[in-house]
Amino acid sequence: MSSFPNLSNFAGYVSKTLNNRIANTQTVSQLNAWVRVSSGVGGGLSLISNPDFGLFKAAGVGSIYGDGQTSGTLGTSWGGAPVYAEANDSGFRPKPNITSIEIDEGAGTLSRKASFTITCYTKGQLDTLCEYFLEPGYSIFLEWGWNVPASLNSYSTTLDAGTVANYQTFDNVNKARASSGGTYDNYLGFITGGSLASSGDTYEITVKCTGYTELPAYFMGADNSEASANSATKITEKEYSTAQIAFETNMGKKRFMQLFNRLPSNRRTTRVSALISNPLVANPSNFINVDETVKAAVNEVVSGTVVAGIAINDEEVTIDGIDVEFPAGTHIIKDEAFIRFGTLMEIINQIGLEGFMIGGKVVKTTINTQTTVCCAFTKIFSTDKSKLFIPNATAPKFDLAKAANSETDNGASDKAINDCSILNVNDSANQIKFPAAGAIVDGIANGKVVVSPKIDGTFEGLKKDEGQWGFLNDLYVNLDFAKGILETKNFSIRNALYQILNGMSSAAGGLWDFQIMSDENDTELRVVDLNLTPNGKKPPYNFVLAGHQSIFIDASLDMDISGAKMNQIIGNRLGQTINGSQKDVKGKKKGLFTDKEDQILKTVKQREAAPAPANDKLPEGPTEDEKDEAKRKNLQLFLDKVGIMPRPDKDAFYPFSADLLAGVVFVSFNDQAIFEFFKNQNDTTNVQKEEGGVGPIMPIKFTFTIHGVSGIKRGDKFTVTGLPRNYEETGFFQVTSVKHTITDMMWKTDIEGSFRQTR
Repeated sequence: MSSFPNLSNFAGYVSKTLNNRIANTQTVSQLNAWVRVSSGVGGGLSLISNPDFGLFKAAGVGSIYGDGQTSGTLGTSWGGAPVYAEANDSGFRPKPNITSIEIDEGAGTLSRKASFTITCYTKGQLDTLCEYFLEPGYSIFLEWGWNVPASLNSYSTTLDAGTVANYQTFDNVNKARASSGGTYDNYLGFITGGSLASSGDTYEITVKCTGYTELPAYFMGADNSEASANSATKITEKEYSTAQIAFETNMGKKRFMQLFNRLPSNRRTTRVSALISNPLVANPSNFINVDETVKAAVNEVVSGTVVAGIAINDEEVTIDGIDVEFPAGTHIIKDEAFIRFGTLMEIINQIGLEGFMIGGKVVKTTINTQTTVCCAFTKIFSTDKSKLFIPNATAPKFDLAKAANSETDNGASDKAINDCSILNVNDSANQIKFPAAGAIVDGIANGKVVVSPKIDGTFEGLKKDEGQWGFLNDLYVNLDFAKGILETKNFSIRNALYQILNGMSSAAGGLWDFQIMSDENDTELRVVDLNLTPNGKKPPYNFVLAGHQSIFIDASLDMDISGAKMNQIIGNRLGQTINGSQKDVKGKKKGLFTDKEDQILKTVKQREAAPAPANDKLPEGPTEDEKDEAKRKNLQLFLDKVGIMPRPDKDAFYPFSADLLAGVVFVSFNDQAIFEFFKNQNDTTNVQKEEGGVGPIMPIKFTFTIHGVSGIKRGDKFTVTGLPRNYEETGFFQVTSVKHTITDMMWKTDIEGSFRQTR
């Protein structure tokens, strides 16, 4: 329940509770934890960990140890009546005991997960509790807190479905946390697994739970787009006929039909075909190179004369006022086709089931990317047309004419630009481009709220300069790439979408780190880019590592660097930079602890840069035929690297022969070195104008355990006094994982924070 990875601050009641513990170290020694687990099966069943029934005003509900005929009372119904074990019970055996509970909100998870263990002392207890706690898909409500009045104020001796369901909303959970001063918390989810174990004459039931929002992402199959609660609903796989497409006069609908026919058969459903009536979907700007007649019209301009499959005459075309000779048989437009990512998500989200009601709110089964922003730089472009096209209005110019008339020039220009933005045919005033136009100010971009600082008063609005961000939905994904993933059997929507997103990132040098997680209210899933660096405004909460002001039970600092991150760091040492939307800062150390040179690496680089030995014999110059052949090879190398597609607003009647460049768009250039050059060039400029910003999440983690407190969430900032000086001076940690564990009446909160450098 957060807006992670955007920054937030510890809630006031959390800071107050922690500060009280620092001021009075004896406070926590008097605390004992209580736990209640409640099942919504039938009349409900609540088990309480603390055996002091009087504390919870439950006197008269039964015996803890039972009598000669039955064991102790299992717990109470939601109405407060005692619940006993069914048959196969034994007398004078204690009530079941909740021996452990764990609630985990981790950085890589969609929503909170939970597990708990119940020890049973008779077979009858086991049989009855399995009915309530091991049936997959049933609801579970967990509560825990300290034995203090503020905690028990949020505790009700009786429950009802409406009260429990209300805790699906973050506002209500947060109110309960705040009113208790962080001494009470709860969890609402589904049973999604469990296990049984026995030891002697006792049994252990372990129950695993998953948050409500996460279920659709796992259980909705990527190969089934029209699952419906109505079994009579028929999934219709269809195609538009050639005649239907030919006679369609609306270009947007025509392109949608052509795109529809190329979708996986499991996506050609009645719900998807109905999108043709949506002008935002049936828009030519959403589809690139899906019309074979347009592709043929472009290729005809440069193909020359081919007879019986044999190239006879080359074709000469004027481009930018320069004559370019294309070898006979050349086709500059290949088979790749693209679909705008936002349109692809419209198709993916046609899964039949709209959502389900929890606590008066609809938990949606769709995945929201409408406000997903990701990092960018001014001259960003795709390096792989088999995955991605970036419609950048300021992309580097990949000069076809220059490459064709040079023996060695790669055609890339660092001074000229090539407008690869796409005209939005239904809204010509707004182009589709990435990076997006304008800046993000206080979380608002182009009228869209991308990060709301008003969720509970602790979140900070996002701020990004123009050219440093873009909307995920404005990127284009290769149709065949996405199609292959969506056709995979037994794939969840979650796994399919991760593969598509990771493939797109790989075509942009791994610039993005996409994650799927629940929104603030656990009502739908959203996609975020963890590499989008926010700006911090308020100072973080400060912990003390050791001494009388420390409230840590234990703490550790860990630098766990993955293979991908290690590649980036080594690249940084060799003159490149790590990914993210902000980089090294002028006037501060490039490393964490030092900016001194690595003498060994310096020597290695000097040797690599040493000039080759002089050759006294001057080589003979190439002949004219050799020069022409070199030009042909250089052009072919350029065409192998570049991706060229017809602009989506052009049809087969467009005069490509007279105005070739105006009718096509450069969708990619397969050269990672050039990509890194422009990214690093952007970093140098960006550092100068984004002082006070925040760097990307680094693989440096600080973990600590404290006596339990509710309300710390992913996104919160903190610093630690007592760590090496450079951690204190150059950045802060951002909470990426929160875990609560309760065992032996002790509630512990484990926090993991990842380091971010300040600019």
